[in-house]
Amino acid sequence: MGNFYWMNFDSIWNHFDQVLNSWEHTVIKPQLQLANLPNYPHSDCWVDDEGKHLWLRFALAGYAEKSISVKASKDVLRVIAKGDKEEGVKFVHHGISKKDVDFALNIDAVFDLKEAKTDFTNGLLTIKIPRHKDGEHAIVDLM
Repeated sequence: MGNFYWMNFDSIWNHFDQVLNSWEHTVIKPQLQLANLPNYPHSDCWVDDEGKHLWLRFALAGYAEKSISVKASKDVLRVIAKGDKEEGVKFVHHGISKKDVDFALNIDAVFDLKEAKTDFTNGLLTIKIPRHKDGEHAIVDLM
């Protein structure tokens, strides 16, 4: 399915039911429930078997943990990483990017960004977002 993930996972089943009920007249197309993940950094996205958590993982090898910032506001998750510039180096091959990263993802309201947890281990930034229970949305520094 490419670099897309379902923002509201309950809608998957509703969409499949609609498709199966009118198979001859329906073509599966991305709907509003889809959000686009960035092309860089490389990423994974999944929901655990119970559907209780949304997981996002970003490959940030070569970035220092102190240069990474993860912020959440309402239903927007923002990831910022500053790459170290290597002055005076004349590369024969330069295949490892250390460009600055700054992107935002809209996260469906069924997930509670206030309760999100981050982990940065072995160059992988992992974000675990639980399903929303109740409460107000606020701006939160996650990392």
